[in-house]
Amino acid sequence: MLLDRGHSVTVIDRFFFGRNLLSDALNLKIYEADIRTFDEKLLQGMDAVIDLAALSNDPCGELNPEWTWQINCSGRVRVARLAKKNGVKRYIFPSSCSVYGFQEGILTEENKTNPLTTYAKANFQAEEEILPLNDSNFTVTVIRQATVYGLSGRMRFDLAINGMAKGFFING
Repeated sequence: MLLDRGHSVTVIDRFFFGRNLLSDALNLKIYEADIRTFDEKLLQGMDAVIDLAALSNDPCGELNPEWTWQINCSGRVRVARLAKKNGVKRYIFPSSCSVYGFQEGILTEENKTNPLTTYAKANFQAEEEILPLNDSNFTVTVIRQATVYGLSGRMRFDLAINGMAKGFFING
């Protein structure tokens, strides 16, 4: 969408699952690097960072809790701090509604958090460290969305819509 509107986009990705989904658009720069160690110079001249680097859900986070903390918390906090240091104006942090844990009723931002899993705890801790970076020169936005569906190079039965489709297929 950003590329379609003529914006320049830079991707910094570890490419755990390959690069087959990225286009070769004119205004797209791609760097294969890990958020835990990449050169901060890659952030110079950026207007905004949308930090999509993460191990992406509760079950995945339990497979390797150490990596989950390193990537979902420490790595993302590092990106936010380096973005601010390098003059980026806006940092968007997609966290997770998993930070609320199990609760009854409809949740709002006013609900207390109750992170139960490594994934949820790492995301919540990252929020706690990133939000104070917000000031008049560096706008931080945290989004606590649910993982319902999304583009993937492989079938993801851990996503709600795909799981329902699998259930309908198997059970009729």
